[in-house]
Amino acid sequence: MNQALPVSDNTTVFKNVKIDIFMKKALSLFICFIFFVNSNAQVQKNSLHGKILDTDKNILPGASLIIVGTKYGVNANESGDYLFDKIADGKIKIQVSFIGFKTLITEFDVQPGRNDLDLTLESDNVKLEGVTVTSQKREQQVLDVPITMSVIGSVFMEDNNITELERLSVFVPGLQIRMQGIDRPGFVIRGLTSDEVSPAAQPRISVFYNNVPVSRANGAAVELFDMQQIDVLKGPQGTLFGRGAEIGAINYVSNKPTNDFSGFITAGAGNYKQKELSGAINIPVIKNKLLVRVAGIYDYQDGFVKNTFGGNLNGKNTLAGRFSASYLPNINNKIDFVLNYQKDDNPGLGFMSMSYPNTNGSNNPFGYVASLEQGRKLANRRDILDATLTMKHFFNENNYLTSVSSYRKIASYSRWDGDGTAAAAIDMSEDDDAGQFFQEIRYNYSIKSKLNGSIGASYWIEDASQDYWFSPDEQDMFHLFFNTGGLVTPDGQPNPVTNLPPDPQLGPLAGAPLVTDHQEENNNMASNQALEGFADANYQLTDKLSVTGGIRIISEWISLTNSAKMTGGSPSTLGFLTGNYPNLFFKPVDENETGTSNVALTYRGGLKYSFNENSSLFANYSKGRRPKVLQFTSAGEEQVLEAEIVNSFDLGFKTAIQNRFWFDLGLFYYGYSNFQTSAWVADPESGEFNYIVKDGGKASGYGTEANIRYAILNGLQVFGNYSYIHSRFADTDADGARQNYAGNMFRLTPEHSFALGLNGRVEIGREIFLFGVPSFSYQTKIYFEDANTAGLEQAAYGLLNLRAGIGYKNITLAFYGTNLLEEKFIVSAGNTGSLFGDPTQIPGAPRMFGTKLNWKF
Repeated sequence: MNQALPVSDNTTVFKNVKIDIFMKKALSLFICFIFFVNSNAQVQKNSLHGKILDTDKNILPGASLIIVGTKYGVNANESGDYLFDKIADGKIKIQVSFIGFKTLITEFDVQPGRNDLDLTLESDNVKLEGVTVTSQKREQQVLDVPITMSVIGSVFMEDNNITELERLSVFVPGLQIRMQGIDRPGFVIRGLTSDEVSPAAQPRISVFYNNVPVSRANGAAVELFDMQQIDVLKGPQGTLFGRGAEIGAINYVSNKPTNDFSGFITAGAGNYKQKELSGAINIPVIKNKLLVRVAGIYDYQDGFVKNTFGGNLNGKNTLAGRFSASYLPNINNKIDFVLNYQKDDNPGLGFMSMSYPNTNGSNNPFGYVASLEQGRKLANRRDILDATLTMKHFFNENNYLTSVSSYRKIASYSRWDGDGTAAAAIDMSEDDDAGQFFQEIRYNYSIKSKLNGSIGASYWIEDASQDYWFSPDEQDMFHLFFNTGGLVTPDGQPNPVTNLPPDPQLGPLAGAPLVTDHQEENNNMASNQALEGFADANYQLTDKLSVTGGIRIISEWISLTNSAKMTGGSPSTLGFLTGNYPNLFFKPVDENETGTSNVALTYRGGLKYSFNENSSLFANYSKGRRPKVLQFTSAGEEQVLEAEIVNSFDLGFKTAIQNRFWFDLGLFYYGYSNFQTSAWVADPESGEFNYIVKDGGKASGYGTEANIRYAILNGLQVFGNYSYIHSRFADTDADGARQNYAGNMFRLTPEHSFALGLNGRVEIGREIFLFGVPSFSYQTKIYFEDANTAGLEQAAYGLLNLRAGIGYKNITLAFYGTNLLEEKFIVSAGNTGSLFGDPTQIPGAPRMFGTKLNWKF
């Protein structure tokens, strides 16, 4: 059901009435469900309660427990507690497993009423790191989750010096992350890129921060400090992670306060004047009652691209902090609060023309020298502030109510040189702001320890704005507009033309002067709302076979307004030729409005077969959806693109052998309709010069992903991953007509990629050790545009990285290096300049190296 709506006061009233009715019905059903489940949960014939611990008395959330020979199975909750209810009298066998620990099988004689049994797992001497995940909105081990996913834990992140998102992505098969500035990250899962051109457009890959949706690209790339783990789920995850998870989800999970006094301090330095200082301190203010954790980081590095007009480009200057607190007023309630702030004050990006030289006479990007006339005015700045309050009420160990409330404020500004030369042809900036509020209420339940799941509702609202500013010097722009090939001289100096040529074909414009001080703006403001109801459950059919299903009902309201105006200087002479006078790019308009409301349904279903507690096979089907895209062209034309739909099929296998060997394999196929592709459009006849979303028609993809980890010896592990992705646009659309991108590869998607690594540690004295973690990653050719334009591509390449050092007790001195073989590669090509036949490119980082001193206490 889709209904287009005008944006008006009546629409607002109508929306509020719909929300009110929907929420009242949903709330009534929600309360009835909780009452039903808890009334059953409290009529306990016999019950078994306990806690899962290691030999050091640390809790093991997510530990898997089953009653041998039955369909009863549960996972320990976040406090390490478990519950079996409604079990028969007599002797039972309980099996407990957790990766990195020896599986425990113990007998217990169940007595009438309540029974208590704490269980302790022994660690294996040679083991893999165990990780708890909440991907299905409850604590589980990765092995128990019937979803193709990767988890990067804190130990792995430290061992491999993972401090940035690009570095993270090489260790996750099927994931690519391109950082073209902090406000324009490109997340790619299984070939599908998540980027939002319009503030009314929603992401395809949902990025979460502590289970709260970010839903805006300029706030999705955060500093990776004091993290517990990062979860990456592949395939449509709409039922679990909301409407933005059309093809996958990424969840950043920060470290939470614990009951011990602890922390760390890290100080580092490297080339390009790199300086880093980070740390965290955990304080149990009132043990088992009030826990606090404070963490922060300062990271600075000069840009590796020198600008001949002053300053450096592609650098970093980030300050971030986090305050976390947990309050446990009693055994049944828990309150968590997290406050984050991040400020980035980075220099601009090193866009370099692929056609014209810099002022040194070179157009080789790997000289790492650019000539961008705005010098230090080029910038990439951002502020992020968010606060999240999570409250839980436990009816028992398995049944609990969760409320998540969050507010996030994002402000970003970037200014760039679109022509990539010393000429002032394309001087642009983008100023984006967003305020988001999110509220979720979720009930987790377990019925007879066989049916486990969650049900709930969420409300999300966002006000977002996007302002483009453009200031061309038309005496330089003339060369791009008329394709003269003479934008700059052979030594990279500007070559201005003061007047249009005295060509009779130009009519009264023949010989007209070209202005140097024109300025114009295009402003978009969006209001996005979504009210969602969801349910997800797993039912144990037999002791080996289980079925999983989920559904999410979405009611959404999207509105967009657009305006454009000249903001300074002289009217554009070239604007007469584009039809946008007195502007050049953006046709002046007081205000355009458009809006839409939609009701949609996403769902998933799957089967899982467990060979034993350490190996399982699963098959899933899921439907994903990206909402309609509302946008205005630079000529002021309203466009509405239909919702993008994906049908996805997954087959996966996971195994952990003797806690030393981990292997997972995923096979997938997906098909798209109304595929939304982004493209640069330049049409002087219509006056359209813009980067917009277009309907790419039908598309499909298939492939495989694999992970492997093996603990060879105590202190020696190998790890690796591989991904094959074949993603293409279909030859014909739904009507049988040939598509523009027929047979093209999806952008930013290598067909083959892999990573290999070794983690070694050896004792050389009493509590003194050496360590080394080399890794190598490789990817095949990628295109930077779905159009697969020749020349706008990156050939296959590989990167060698290393972290090594010496440690004594809790102190380590590490040395690191990235791109040690000095591989030459680019991370972006095309961009704004491609509108006028002057594509630009950004080089990837050269060899980086440095050292870090870390103390844990």
